Amino acid sequence: MDDILAEAKQTSKRLNETKKSLAVAMGNEQAQYESMMLRIKYMYENSSFGVIELLLTSSCFAELVTRAEYVLQIAEYDRNLLQELSETRKEIEKQEKQLLEDQKRLEELEESFAKKETAIRSKITSTSRDLSSHLAKLEDSKNELDQTTSSSKEEIKPVVPNTGNNSSANNNNNNSNTNQSTQTGGVSYTADDVTLLAALIECEAGSTNYEGMLAVGSVVVNRMKHYKFPNTLRGVVYHVGQFPPAHDGKVDRVLARGVKASCVKAATDALNGKNNVGSCLYFRSASSGRPGIVIGGNVFF
Repeated sequence: MDDILAEAKQTSKRLNETKKSLAVAMGNEQAQYESMMLRIKYMYENSSFGVIELLLTSSCFAELVTRAEYVLQIAEYDRNLLQELSETRKEIEKQEKQLLEDQKRLEELEESFAKKETAIRSKITSTSRDLSSHLAKLEDSKNELDQTTSSSKEEIKPVVPNTGNNSSANNNNNNSNTNQSTQTGGVSYTADDVTLLAALIECEAGSTNYEGMLAVGSVVVNRMKHYKFPNTLRGVVYHVGQFPPAHDGKVDRVLARGVKASCVKAATDALNGKNNVGSCLYFRSASSGRPGIVIGGNVFF
């Protein structure tokens, strides 16, 4: 396209120059023609006698020769002038022919450019449409894969023994926290779900106490139940723009080296329905000043 534009620009420049040259040549032709006609009119129409009479009335041979030479010079001048006029006309015709060829070539270049531009725009539109279609198919395939993976795995619901000793130990560990845990309806999950949630909890609250880790797990479970979020644990964890550790590789690194047992316990309890943040769906650092339920250095809302 750039080559066509550059050549079209040069052709247009030559076209303008040819037009100027043609105008000059036509002006010279007209001037020569008018000069010749004026002289012929003066010599032949306004003269009182013709050339033959001019010769016959010569008083002597010398005058006859002089007059004859004069007539020959006039005739020679006429021939030269007519020859020059003929050459000028040929030059004009040549330039006119070249001008028409340049015009035709320029039109062909412009037509070629227009066709290529149309083809490129059509290709852009077609490619954009295909890209949108492929992205939609990719999203559908991903959702189908998530559903297939979730349904094909054997569902496991571990039950944590609720003995008096365990209750007493939990009370002793959490007696410094004023937030109380409640038992709500759990969700269906697999062993892989427990591990994935535990890895996320370790990334988000691994340095806090049990209540802080349970709070993060409770938010994930709340989202699984909420219509605004995916209904699978994996879908919630990897939801776009939500949990940074799931997108920057931290969760994958924790999964690769193994998850802490404390985080696994908090994840299991949350999936079984244990909740200490109510219906909260979000959390951030407590230092942000955001009002809400403060647990383990985070505020839940």
